[in-house]
Amino acid sequence: MPESKMKNLIVASVVTATLLLCILLTMMIYQMISIGQKQKNIDRLNGEITALEEEKKNTQNSIEIWMKDWKIEERARELEYFAPNSK
Repeated sequence: MPESKMKNLIVASVVTATLLLCILLTMMIYQMISIGQKQKNIDRLNGEITALEEEKKNTQNSIEIWMKDWKIEERARELEYFAPNSK
């Protein structure tokens, strides 16, 4: 193989390898950014889940209180409702 063809082949190989390396690095950087954004989204959603679980617990406690007889009677007195057998 003549020297000029060998030199052209080496140059073409180096250019191809450089382009491939640049493409792979670009893809890797894009993936790292994408993973970072998704991790932030996961953290935000976990925070929302925690807040909603706390709200659910508070609501559950509130429901339990309102289901007690004394609370129902107290609210009925506030609204001036009376039981048929009361005076």
